[in-house]
Amino acid sequence: MKGTPLTEATYEYIVTHFAAGERSLLERMSVRATAAGMPMINISEDQAKFIAFFLKAIKAKQALDVGTLFGYSAAIMARAMGTDSEVVSLEFNEKHANVARENIETLHLRNINLKIGPAIETMKLLRRESFDFILIDADKPNYLKYLNEALRLIRPGGVIAGDNAMAFGKLTDKISKSDPDFANITAIRGFNETFSNHKSLFGTLIPVGDGMVMGVVG
Repeated sequence: MKGTPLTEATYEYIVTHFAAGERSLLERMSVRATAAGMPMINISEDQAKFIAFFLKAIKAKQALDVGTLFGYSAAIMARAMGTDSEVVSLEFNEKHANVARENIETLHLRNINLKIGPAIETMKLLRRESFDFILIDADKPNYLKYLNEALRLIRPGGVIAGDNAMAFGKLTDKISKSDPDFANITAIRGFNETFSNHKSLFGTLIPVGDGMVMGVVG
């Protein structure tokens, strides 16, 4: 039997009952992003709660956030893991990083290490097998490059996740090169295919938000 379709009413029920805090945090953090004219690209509130739940369940202490934007994912992870943990968050755009830094400071989160620059280059400088959890949520054409580095950086038994696995709802659609999302959808399809067949990953696709592929490394 297929899963129950997620309607707007069901989604609101989930957020109201299980992710109200995550919605409140998103509303608070998005104020600066909107004022700065930044795109509102972020994990959904139910995804945020799921990630927080998952990090607590595996007792993660070191996480890597590939794609900071205004800092929502990093804040979710930092709060879930606790003050004795560290989230390394990577952002290419200095303007976005400044907004994220202001949000992080306002939230008094001392366990986020924000690094500015091309994510793939920063990842190459990080110590191998140093993370319990890695979230890939940045420019889609580079997802496979991020995955390759993530496999080097994750500890045995750690988990790698990739956001937007449903390709903005177009995962199985017929698309043409004229579609503005063509490059991103093509990249996500290739990423999903590689992820699902990778010999080092025991993976699945979680239908939460725009979908997340998640794989245990071992």
